Amino acid sequence: EVNFYRMDLELLFSRTPFLMDVAEQFSIIRPNATQRIELAAGQTVRNLPIPPEFASVNTMIEVVGSGQRKLKPHYPHAFTVQVIEAYGQIQVVRTETRKPLPAVYVKVYARRASGQVVFFKDGYTDLRGRFDYASVSTGDVTDVQRFAILVLSDEAGAAVREAPPPTR
Repeated sequence: EVNFYRMDLELLFSRTPFLMDVAEQFSIIRPNATQRIELAAGQTVRNLPIPPEFASVNTMIEVVGSGQRKLKPHYPHAFTVQVIEAYGQIQVVRTETRKPLPAVYVKVYARRASGQVVFFKDGYTDLRGRFDYASVSTGDVTDVQRFAILVLSDEAGAAVREAPPPTR
């Protein structure tokens, strides 16, 4: 069984930035669509296209079978996000042209060593398509274990990445 759940990505990210932490929540809501897939005897792999109504929207895809359950988010986007861990930066470029995407909204949450998840910062990519996700003027990142980064463009789609803090 393959279930498709449309997502309001910014709202979901703001509630649970480390998205796989929210996986259990999808089991208590009704999917927007379900496909029942039969595998031939001995078949263990089958490629399925994403239905057209979900191909261009942020969707959580759930596969259930043989006592297992796997979830995978689908974020349609026309850009590439490069995480530059050493500097605590990302660069966003259009996939087709490799040109930087300026003015793309970025929202960052941090998971602290205590396990607490907190809003860290937000802003927009600069003219080079870059955004510094790790530095803030009010403190440091010494107790940050991991960052969750939402990249959201009105024209080019959305993506979520996770990254460690830069090494000191």
